[in-house]
Amino acid sequence: MQGIDVNATPALLQMRQIRKAFGGIEVLHGVDFDLHAGEVHALVGHNGAGKSTLMKVLAGLYDDYQGQVSINGQICSLASPDASLAAGIAVIHQEFALVPQFTAAENFALGHEPARARGLMVDRARMCAEAEALLDKLGFDLPCDVPVGRLSVAHQQLTEVAKAMSRRARILIMDEPTARLAPAEREALFRSMRRLQESGVGIVYISHFLEEVLQVSDRVTVLRDGHRIETSPASAFDLNRLTTQIVGAALAESSAKHAGDRSSAWPAQPRLELEDFGQIGRQGSTLSVRAGEIVGLAGLTGSGRTSLSESMCGARRNHGTLRVDGQPLRLRSTADGLDHGIVLLPEDRKRRGLVMASGVGSNIVLAALRRQFSSAGFVQLGARRAAISDAISRLTIRGATADKPVRALSGGNQQKVLIARAALNRPRVLVLDQPTAGVDIGAKNEIYGHIRSMAADGVACVVASDELEELLLLCDRIAIMRGGKVVDMLDARTLTQHELLAQMSHGEVSA
Repeated sequence: MQGIDVNATPALLQMRQIRKAFGGIEVLHGVDFDLHAGEVHALVGHNGAGKSTLMKVLAGLYDDYQGQVSINGQICSLASPDASLAAGIAVIHQEFALVPQFTAAENFALGHEPARARGLMVDRARMCAEAEALLDKLGFDLPCDVPVGRLSVAHQQLTEVAKAMSRRARILIMDEPTARLAPAEREALFRSMRRLQESGVGIVYISHFLEEVLQVSDRVTVLRDGHRIETSPASAFDLNRLTTQIVGAALAESSAKHAGDRSSAWPAQPRLELEDFGQIGRQGSTLSVRAGEIVGLAGLTGSGRTSLSESMCGARRNHGTLRVDGQPLRLRSTADGLDHGIVLLPEDRKRRGLVMASGVGSNIVLAALRRQFSSAGFVQLGARRAAISDAISRLTIRGATADKPVRALSGGNQQKVLIARAALNRPRVLVLDQPTAGVDIGAKNEIYGHIRSMAADGVACVVASDELEELLLLCDRIAIMRGGKVVDMLDARTLTQHELLAQMSHGEVSA
């Protein structure tokens, strides 16, 4: 961001020869990392490269690491989260660490609430005033009087960011902070980061958005398989070189935008048709998607993408006309959607898509168990086992076994479990809301391949995404949403990111 000279100032943080093992297997192999005051130092790599493990050492979550950590030149032992906080380290978690029943103000003050009446009561007026002052300083437009569980995912992420920044830390770890943010919200976050840099805060920035990494960082460290591959100024990288360092080779041809013009393979009759259709209480949209076509939904936060996506799958009460293969349907639940071949991959895979404590296999067959693997009330165990094994192999769900809890997988492999479940249900229409949020670049391209493969088999695919590059890479056409409805339909092959953003940003955005 600022192009600071790291040789001109002593390191705020130094990590030397950090090693960590699980069950006797070493996953960090003598990693060095340092951070200077006022610097944004990006840490990038595949899921499983060691980024999270290294940062968990810094956050005090592992007391059995080997190596040395120094802060401001003083060797310290980060044996607990409290020790990490006392050393001036704060973490913005990829997974929210919020109390959903509490407001943003209450989450900011949790554990150090301002008191009155000789400490017998919480001073709520002061708590709200301090929260509003913090949000004003950060430039975040968030309500302070609404339980965060009722906020959008994007606003919950901003609440998490603001909560971490309220701790006045000198070292801030930002783990995928923009994974759920729209472009305008990302820019607000970047402005806040610049203000933090100016005050001397050092930021460790972890993100799978490589263009974003090069935009915001002073230096970049690449990890691969628990080894530090390279640390260089961000200006020494371009996207191709950085990608090559991360994955060990250039991206496969499968990540090219289009293998060719596929429109000639689409049937004349649309598979999915919407006419003045949408969630009750919101405007209706008109949209059609042919079998084999991938159509994107693009819009700013609040534009209605998730509302429309979930309505067309029966997850929200809806109005208007929805047809699949010419048949009008009235969907009152996601079960109705499944019965007619409409499958949803929800935005929040952990809370609304997966049963995190259950095994990979149980999650894969969850929706198909009654339809495909039961007879006279008995589960056909052999067919179930074969389907699970085939799905794990075909989708390359790394580290998975049928009985392994799905929570033990990386984000990318959890998303593959959802795709495996969707494929097992033989959908006619597949709706994906933020399909690669929090997923590394390698898994992201694999997921793109699976979506394209399902489209090639005749599935009509609808993709709602905050990532402009993703929409342009993956989609044939892109529906622009503003004010809660589809307002335009564009050919993805003729668009640039700048043009797409301009289309999304024009006009008012609904709440």
